[in-house]
Order: sequence, then C-alpha cells, then structure tokens
Amino acid sequence: MMSGRFIWKITFVGEPDTGKSSIVSRIVFDSEVGNFSGKGLLRKKVSFSSGNEKKQAEFIIQEVDGFPSDNKVLIGSAAILIVVDVTKKFQPDKISRFISGVDKKLEVCIVANKIDLKYEALTWLEELEPFAKKNHVSLYMVSSRVSDSVNSMIQEVAQKLMVRVNGKQKS
Repeated sequence: MMSGRFIWKITFVGEPDTGKSSIVSRIVFDSEVGNFSGKGLLRKKVSFSSGNEKKQAEFIIQEVDGFPSDNKVLIGSAAILIVVDVTKKFQPDKISRFISGVDKKLEVCIVANKIDLKYEALTWLEELEPFAKKNHVSLYMVSSRVSDSVNSMIQEVAQKLMVRVNGKQKS
C-alpha cells in the first residue's frame, strides 16, 4: 500500500477564447466563472481512485495562452492539457508541433471544450479521435458548463498520473 502526498502541476494551454479559464473555474470553484484574474497559479485538492484505494492529490493549476515555444513556462508540470474549442476550426499542425516539443515524460491530453454547443461545432470526434491516437494523447470531450464532464476528466488525469508514479516506483 502506497502512502504519501501527491502534488502535481497541471498546465492548461490553448488559443485565447477556447474556455481554459472556464474549465479552471469549474475545477477550482465548481463554477463556470470564477473570481480569479486568470493567469496565476491556483490549487485544488482532488480525491480519486487508484486500484482499490482512495487517494488524494493537490493540483497546482496554471493557465497559459497559446502554445509556448519556450518550455520554461511548462517546468514542473506533470500534465499538459491542450484546450480546443469545438466551435472553431481545429488546427492540427499547430498542436502537433507543440506536442512534439513537449517532454515525453509528461501526460498530454486534448480537451475539446464547449461540447454543449454541438450544433455549432466545426470540430468533432471524427477529427479529434484520429489526431489523439496518432499523437499518443488522451482526448476528453467536456463542457465547462457541465461539472460532471470536467470532474470526470480531472479524475482520469489524476489516475493517469498515479499510474506514472507507480511505474516509476517499480523501475
């Protein structure tokens, strides 16, 4: 049985107006619109299951506009969540270039936001699933307006990070 304190930095990246701040608000404040100024570090304790055990971790959450070419902003991150807006045209080349420059030890995920606006979608699973598979990243379809979708995503990210911790301890 493993015990310990888990603190993971999670960085949200993506173009402006993709809903990064709304997702962060949903995670931290359980509200679509939080009372924070945006680009600082926020903390959130998260409970999740790991095997048959309940675990708790603290996420330090950072939000970054765009796709930083200088990876210094990503230092200390355990996971990079790339937020795309399904109501906008998907930019696979830009995201692929970013992913190729990210440390392979990090958990990288595509977070397709605004699925509640499916009738306005310009990007959907037909494009996103093959892209995620090709780039070996997880895909989450969420709406910052629906807490269940965001909470499920955060639970799964925590579980994936725990698997990485367990893998390191065995090696």
